[in-house]
Amino acid sequence: MRRKKSFGQIVITAMFFWSALLCHFEASSLKEQGDLTNAILYWFFGFTAILGGFRFKIAEMIYGLIEFKNKNKK
Repeated sequence: MRRKKSFGQIVITAMFFWSALLCHFEASSLKEQGDLTNAILYWFFGFTAILGGFRFKIAEMIYGLIEFKNKNKK
């Protein structure tokens, strides 16, 4: 399943990665200030933003696993 990437998809993907970068810098700043709980939350948010950036690759992997499972089932 190949999807044609539109300009909007590319921009949104870039914004996911930018958001993850900002979350990392904020988490690092909070850790230096001694607020480890909020820092861990920001790192979690950054991780989920990275997952959002790779949403199409993750979907391809899941479709591939489903296809592999269906082929081996028969």
